[in-house]
Amino acid sequence: MVQAIENLTALTVRLVTTGPHPQLTGWDRLVVDVLDGRPVTGYADLLSQRVGHRLDLAVPSNLAPDPAPGSVIRLRARLAGGEVLAERRPPPGTFAVEPP
Repeated sequence: MVQAIENLTALTVRLVTTGPHPQLTGWDRLVVDVLDGRPVTGYADLLSQRVGHRLDLAVPSNLAPDPAPGSVIRLRARLAGGEVLAERRPPPGTFAVEPP
């Protein structure tokens, strides 16, 4: 059995498209371009190497209702089961959407 690595990375991304997540109820799938990635103290950083790449990101629907394409989103995310997931309940000041 493979043990999961506790990981978390602070990301800055630009939204390309969004829609409901096909498998996670209450989550949206955002297609984003990764602008920046920084380690979070105390956690493995598995996502900062994706800076400059496009990726699918699962975000709880209540965190960013109907963001506009081109919006810049700052959040913390982890890699779990091959999926990039935003924190379900981010601490204050760790999730922000800046409209284009």
